[in-house]
Amino acid sequence: MSSDDRGSRGGRLGTALLATVLGVGVGLLAAPHTGSETRRTLRKRLDAAREGLEDELEDLEERSRPVRRAVRARAEELSRRGRKRYEEALEALQDEADELEDEDTDEGSSVLGPALMIGAGIAAATYFFTSERTATARERVREAAATVRDEAEARWDRFQERRGNGHFADRGTGTDATGSAPTSN
Repeated sequence: MSSDDRGSRGGRLGTALLATVLGVGVGLLAAPHTGSETRRTLRKRLDAAREGLEDELEDLEERSRPVRRAVRARAEELSRRGRKRYEEALEALQDEADELEDEDTDEGSSVLGPALMIGAGIAAATYFFTSERTATARERVREAAATVRDEAEARWDRFQERRGNGHFADRGTGTDATGSAPTSN
């Protein structure tokens, strides 16, 4: 049920209540009997309606008792079946785990552990690279990677300078300091 259905139902209930109050008010003002007679008549009618309603509620409760019992019994039966299937599945899973464990000790190495770790790593990486929640973290990783790359390039250039190779010019074009393509030694 959507919130629109509940809202319109509440609006209809409010309208019905307002109409009832207004109807009672107009009826009391235009009543052919005195106030005390009208109140006595209303009291009798309300008492009769209350008794009828109580009788109907008792009847409804009595008629619904077998249905409630049947629903409760069915729920208990489904619960028992579900518990039994759960225990069977758990036992089968334990048997499979024991068999895998036996195979692992027979082979001397486990394939399941590394496979699960690789799968978890792939799932984490996929989440990291695709989720909007990790955008800030991705940006920090990019910044850190750029810093590491810049530092590595600077160290490489210093290393090349110390060796005297002179291949520390612009990396992006593949040319050396003179502007010509580097030659292999």
